[in-house]
Amino acid sequence: MPAHHCEFIALAEHLNIPLVTSDAQILAEFPDTAVSLNTFISM
Repeated sequence: MPAHHCEFIALAEHLNIPLVTSDAQILAEFPDTAVSLNTFISM
């Protein structure tokens, strides 16, 4: 995983906000932080 992906994840966790992404790897590895666009829209 590229370093900038890790930075986005860390920032979202620090700010206690969801990371909206379409990246399947991030969605799979960080289910408590990352959400898909479709999930975010329906929140």
